[in-house]
Amino acid sequence: MLGCIFMESIYKINTELDIPIYQQLVDSIRAAIKKGELAAGQKLATVQEVTDALGIARGTIKRAYDELEQLGLIEKVQGRGTFVRYQPENSGSRKEQAMAAIDTVLNQLEEMGFSAAEINIFLNLKLRERAEEEAHVKVAIVECNAENLSQMSEQLRHINGLDIYSYLLENVQEYPYKLGEDFDLIVTTPSHAEYLEGVLPVKKKTVRIALRPSAHSLSHIIKLRPGNRLGIICYSKRFGELLYETCQTYTENVVVDEPMKAESEAAVEEYLRGKDAVLVPKFYEKYFSPRIVSVLKTFGGALIDCYYKMDEGSLLFVEAKIRRLLEEKKI
Repeated sequence: MLGCIFMESIYKINTELDIPIYQQLVDSIRAAIKKGELAAGQKLATVQEVTDALGIARGTIKRAYDELEQLGLIEKVQGRGTFVRYQPENSGSRKEQAMAAIDTVLNQLEEMGFSAAEINIFLNLKLRERAEEEAHVKVAIVECNAENLSQMSEQLRHINGLDIYSYLLENVQEYPYKLGEDFDLIVTTPSHAEYLEGVLPVKKKTVRIALRPSAHSLSHIIKLRPGNRLGIICYSKRFGELLYETCQTYTENVVVDEPMKAESEAAVEEYLRGKDAVLVPKFYEKYFSPRIVSVLKTFGGALIDCYYKMDEGSLLFVEAKIRRLLEEKKI
């Protein structure tokens, strides 16, 4: 375990800052790794050890470690722990870095009791697996609301050889470095692309797409009758605004109430009173608490699940770009 004095010098937090604790942990550990204060292959404190030493919630520490793993700075080894993966650029030649990394792996395998012959077999197996693996394209999807972000990701998951990373725009605005140089493509809407290209050197990687309400959503909205009273319950304010705009366009003589962010059971019950139908995000169960989900399931009117998708032209364009990149990586 890392000693508490050493831990506090690496795991720096300040509760008075207007920055989430998990992000402070990410930033301080990231800085320590890149300065060489945490060496490649070094084992990090466990989630429980950090919790005991600093009094931080386990979920907060786990989120920080997950973020660092996504950034490629650490790796979790099942049954062994969490290790520094990043090698500082100024820590010697590429050959020296490679030899140091190999030594780390060999030491870990020897500690597990494997012989030199067994280690040789394992290494050869992994090398063959790597040679057979498909090239991967790393894609970042950026959107301003969680509901659309989830659907955009789902639309691309059928493509083999694709690593998808989803980012809310507000998180990128707060910490732009999340969109590292190793991304091959950044998929987002035109307005978000304009912002990203203004603060990051990503213009050549940005793919601008258009979002449209799904046919499923529109078919149910259009069927609403004149005089019906319609509500919109959402997780993200922007998603509720988009649904409200869609209803204004595709309904006639339907009373559409202002969207409501589902934050409490009592508020949702009150909002549902007098409604003939309510629009909710697709797979709303993953966005709302179990109690709110229970209230929605007992709603006496029509519960319409809605979602937005990349339009057909945008999707075809993104798929073509990804396939070209895959072909280039295989050459």
